[in-house]
Amino acid sequence: MTHWDIAVIGAGIGGLCTAALLARAGKKVLILEKDGAIGGAAKSTIYKGHVLDDGGHIPSQAGHLEAIFEDLGLPYPEKIPTRQSEIFKDGRWINTRELFTTKMLKKALNSMLRLSPEEIAALDDIPLNEWVRQLTDDPGIAYLFYYFGCATSVGNRYEAYSAGEMIYILREILDAGLSLGSLGGAIKGGMNRLMEPLADYVIAHGGQLRLNTPVDSVQIQNGRAAGINVEHGERIFAHQQLDLELIEADCVVATAPLWNIFSLCDETLFPAWWVDGVKWISKKVSYVYSIIYGLETPLFDENIFRFAPDRPSSGFSAVYYPMNTYGADANQHQFHVSYQGHFDEMPDLLNSHSAKVRNQVRSFLHLMEKETFERFPALKKNYLWRIAHANVYNIAQSPGLVGDKRPSMKPPGIKNLFLVSGATKQARGIGLQAVANCARKAAAAIVAVHP
Repeated sequence: MTHWDIAVIGAGIGGLCTAALLARAGKKVLILEKDGAIGGAAKSTIYKGHVLDDGGHIPSQAGHLEAIFEDLGLPYPEKIPTRQSEIFKDGRWINTRELFTTKMLKKALNSMLRLSPEEIAALDDIPLNEWVRQLTDDPGIAYLFYYFGCATSVGNRYEAYSAGEMIYILREILDAGLSLGSLGGAIKGGMNRLMEPLADYVIAHGGQLRLNTPVDSVQIQNGRAAGINVEHGERIFAHQQLDLELIEADCVVATAPLWNIFSLCDETLFPAWWVDGVKWISKKVSYVYSIIYGLETPLFDENIFRFAPDRPSSGFSAVYYPMNTYGADANQHQFHVSYQGHFDEMPDLLNSHSAKVRNQVRSFLHLMEKETFERFPALKKNYLWRIAHANVYNIAQSPGLVGDKRPSMKPPGIKNLFLVSGATKQARGIGLQAVANCARKAAAAIVAVHP
């Protein structure tokens, strides 16, 4: 088949969710993935008998992924929820419930629950610490919301979190009838347990998945996406210009990160104001640095998620969590350490081609590990292996960078082109659930135009 109803670029969670929903609607869907495996930034692999994610992934329970699986008639993969959270305060680990009275927590939650969607949106440009200060002077509640900020909106500074964004995320979880004490959990067996059923569904419904197939560009003709171009022929030299093959499609879904979108789409075909806006906001990113350790014995209860603010040397907050079941086949355990921050406080990973930046990244990871060994001395002499990881997470969830400040999944001036990623305003929410939110909306919009 040379003509498809839908061409999807990328077999990560956004591409697979969108493709599966469109296949359910009767569309003939082609997915092209540049890598040799599905999963994108959230793929899993096997390493030394362990399930290993490309960075730590603990999907929240906001409900968008679950709703997609329900719509498709697929069982949702088993989750291992994080049942308890602890914060390092005054030299000891304490349960988050020790930070506040029940009366104060109810007051804080009621303040969120009575907000209308319009009132939440009005808080998008308000720093989280300002909103909490207006709510209460209770230091325990302030500490709790700082933790919620770090857990839901990747970053490091209290004042750099958007109040509206965090409230939106927490409301999604509360409105689903869930507790804030269990924000998320690991997928038993790894993220591929989430990805593979979606890919299988597309194929079973007449679609096709092509791995190791990088896309050169989106073909745009007469103001509409007409398909995708892929290179073909034998590559002899690195800088050789291969011929292009056009794969025609009625609609194109691009799942590349926003900062890479103009590697697929000719920017001169879009309005200049939109291109300028995308380029500006694409630099305002957040980062996640992680070190993953293999262990014979867990450092603490594997049902606990730990948060330690303001580490003494770096000034960053640290998140410590086991990935329950990830080492089960090796009869071992896995321990993750993550630091997160924004474009103005961490090395610029968007320019990792620079030796200076790569040196900064290694120095930061070294400092992370030093602080981790200081907090958990037994780790230094007992880990079996380690893998360090640094990646761009998304557009920062800061005042001025969320909600309507983000570009739409539907670029102006080009018909039949949709952008599905966590960086669009339709992807509001947290992590993989936000991407799934965007995928649902994109699939519905496509079916509405192409019934």
